[in-house]
Amino acid sequence: MQYGQLTMKLTFLKLPDRMSPYDFLVDVNLPKHFSFFNAPNFQFVIDSDGKADDRDIWRYAKENNLVILTKDADFYDRCLIDSAPPKVIYFKLGNMLLKELHQFFSLKWEVIIEYLPNAKMVIVTQTYIEIIPL
Repeated sequence: MQYGQLTMKLTFLKLPDRMSPYDFLVDVNLPKHFSFFNAPNFQFVIDSDGKADDRDIWRYAKENNLVILTKDADFYDRCLIDSAPPKVIYFKLGNMLLKELHQFFSLKWEVIIEYLPNAKMVIVTQTYIEIIPL
């Protein structure tokens, strides 16, 4: 648009492809300052109470219909015994640099999300994705 000498360029932000119909709760064992989680549908345990125990995190996710993103094996065990668990994405990736983690998420995130409607848990490793069905 042009008004006399003033020229304005309008740009529209494209929503990231990683947007999904799910809201996520990122556990403390995953990085908060990770650009991949920089979207409104990601909440962080560290923001609410970094000292919350697994039961509190579990209950909060369940009450608020959030998918837990974690590297904590305790959530794997809890998901197996709870009859109505919140959805969990359990990352068994070992230690990765942030750059490697971002590359991994960029390649795999959409595939991981596709499994969520039919799974109570999605288990993600560097070489395979496994689901625990509803």
